[in-house]
Amino acid sequence: MSESFLALESVKTHFPVTKGVIRRKVIGQVKAVDGISLNLKKGEILGLVGESGCGKSTLARTIMQLLPATDGTIVLEGRDLCCLSDAEVRAERINFQMIFQDPYASLNPRMTVFDTLAEAINTRHKCKGQEMLARVGALMKTVGLSPAQMKKYPHEFSGGQRQRIAIARCLAPEPKLVLADEPVSALDVSIQSQILNLIQQLCREMELTMMFISHDLSVVKYIADRIAVMYLGKLVEIGEASEVMENPLHPYTKALVSAIPVPDPDKERSRARIVLEGDPPSPINPPNGCTFHPRCAFATEVCSQTVPELETYQNRLVSCLRTTDVNAD
Repeated sequence: MSESFLALESVKTHFPVTKGVIRRKVIGQVKAVDGISLNLKKGEILGLVGESGCGKSTLARTIMQLLPATDGTIVLEGRDLCCLSDAEVRAERINFQMIFQDPYASLNPRMTVFDTLAEAINTRHKCKGQEMLARVGALMKTVGLSPAQMKKYPHEFSGGQRQRIAIARCLAPEPKLVLADEPVSALDVSIQSQILNLIQQLCREMELTMMFISHDLSVVKYIADRIAVMYLGKLVEIGEASEVMENPLHPYTKALVSAIPVPDPDKERSRARIVLEGDPPSPINPPNGCTFHPRCAFATEVCSQTVPELETYQNRLVSCLRTTDVNAD
């Protein structure tokens, strides 16, 4: 458990901004992921949170090698995925799979559930006939679906059932690492709890390592062992889930936690909210120094000049130049 199962070091994913139709001229870069360093231990669930557009999904797709990293290393069990050829990545990808946000868009509408799962199973186990029927049926039972539905198409299922199919397809190659990109955001609250319980149960039973991506901290608090908070392509705080939720240290994390609704109407009306002014800056032209300083109530002149590094504070990693002042009693 001491060694990193997945290690990211200074990972960047930048996209060129071009001008013109015939002669396209590069005029800038979108810094979607801008220097992420992160470690996952085997068997843990890491929650990755942040506002929409902060780069969470881009980071997941970069780890999956669906998008090329501009810089940095992504090491899974000792192998740097960024150094592999396309053929080597395809061969290695059975060990790391992704659950996409929209199950209907990620499932082939022309393929039955059986065809979808059989194709995924065949990436690791070459089988057919009754053996394949048995494997598909067992996989559907694992995610709470009836094997009698395996000949149906995706449009014949509800949203929650489609997400279960997507989870089953993700598990079919028997991966070691799962990247779940907002897997419950499009579902009703009652269905969300079922899917979260299913994911948690499967992680325990199959000893999976997972990065669970969401903008909903209440969901991440329920499922994650650790939480990493992301803002404008950078990590600003990493720590144990309970500690981050109960005592956030970074000003941005404090604002996110304060936005979580309280079920008691009286407490909800009387509690103090931290409302961030303005919108997140553009990743094409991020601010100098700390990228959060234009919206931070604690920012000083130095915050606009110096880029903060992730440093240990109270058994947590925090990227803030004024951490002590922000958290002074």
